Amino acid sequence: MLNFDELEKGFTEEEALEEARRCLKCKNPPCVKGCPIENRIPAIVRAIEAKDYRTAIDIINENSNLAVICARVCPHNDQCEGACVLNRKGQGIRISKLERFLAEKEMELALNRLRGKVAVIGSGPAGLSVAAILAKQNYRVTIFEAQHKAGGVLRYGIPEYRLPNEVVDKQIEIVRNLGVRLETGVVIGEDLTLDQLFAMGYQAVFIGTGTGLARKLGVAGESLPGAMQAIYFLETVNLIRDGSLPGRPYPVRTGDRVLVVGAGNVAVDAARTALRLGAAQVDVVDIVPEKERRASDKEYAEALHEGVRFHFETSVTRILGDRQVEGVVLQNFTRQVQGRESAIIPLPGTERELAYDKVIIAIGQKPFARIVSTTTGIKTSAQGYVLTETEPYYGMTTREGVFAAGDVVHEPKTVILAMREGRRVAEAIDAWLQRGKEA
Repeated sequence: MLNFDELEKGFTEEEALEEARRCLKCKNPPCVKGCPIENRIPAIVRAIEAKDYRTAIDIINENSNLAVICARVCPHNDQCEGACVLNRKGQGIRISKLERFLAEKEMELALNRLRGKVAVIGSGPAGLSVAAILAKQNYRVTIFEAQHKAGGVLRYGIPEYRLPNEVVDKQIEIVRNLGVRLETGVVIGEDLTLDQLFAMGYQAVFIGTGTGLARKLGVAGESLPGAMQAIYFLETVNLIRDGSLPGRPYPVRTGDRVLVVGAGNVAVDAARTALRLGAAQVDVVDIVPEKERRASDKEYAEALHEGVRFHFETSVTRILGDRQVEGVVLQNFTRQVQGRESAIIPLPGTERELAYDKVIIAIGQKPFARIVSTTTGIKTSAQGYVLTETEPYYGMTTREGVFAAGDVVHEPKTVILAMREGRRVAEAIDAWLQRGKEA
């Protein structure tokens, strides 16, 4: 049987100290001259003798970043060890083994500084926040992203005129430079399950997958070509723009008449993006009164300035067309209050047909179920949102060690709120993993 086990063993601490004590501390040390990179060997040996391993490691790292390798393969007999004064008697200081002792001590110290291993699912604002904060606290963090490029909603859900991909790339690079590992093209729930992540040594898992499953309008004609979900529309445009879908035409073409259903921020992003693709007309309808719209004042005002037309207390009751979208039936609605209850009801006799080439639906999203459906112990609400606690560990789900925050926990909100939640969850993950360690 072939044996490739390493032949020479390293020094124990006791052996390293004994070897360091044999050094003569020469005034003009020939070992330094014999070293091709002129390591300050006597200073290193003195630090070892004093058990000041951190200083010894720092000195050796002044000139060498590969000490653990050099200690094994460099021809020390022809260099530093061969130049040692004691080598004349065949008793030269084993500098190579002292170097190896320090290199292995450095790895030991580095591993001891690691506080745990955490998996982050999703690279949107919440996931990036959690990963960055934990990495700064010496956790080994890996982000798993389903898309082939990281960024989540920052890259695929926000148009480039608001957030250029170049800015997203720079932010992701900052996070990676903290030591965060990034695995793209990995769908948790399909390629890997939560149980497998724990089996791989991850001690905690953060779910920050957002809300990628769009809500349907529930009207006839919704499946016609030309009718699409806003999140699909925005993602497709971004994928085409970054070269991920070569040769693919944009879902809105020059001259199209476009109707967007819903008046939240995603709807407004879709409307303004359609204009930039050359749409001749972009209308937005929303079933609620104008004062109840969910889009921010800034986005709403900018959309109006660009030529988007809004129609409130109005919605689509049918999408028309045989083989593709040709138009819609619109109807007016009103809010009716009865006691403490209120409801939005249609107004009879207000139906009318209008011609459109594309209908973009933006009435909300909910989380995919692929993660929670492939594991046990994680409860969700009736709407599919992951249920989490606020105490004692903010963001912990009903399965111990699994945390969640951001849009996967509630209705979609702003980037800054996702970041704030990410910070609170990162603190909770740290507290949970370190519980009892300082007792």
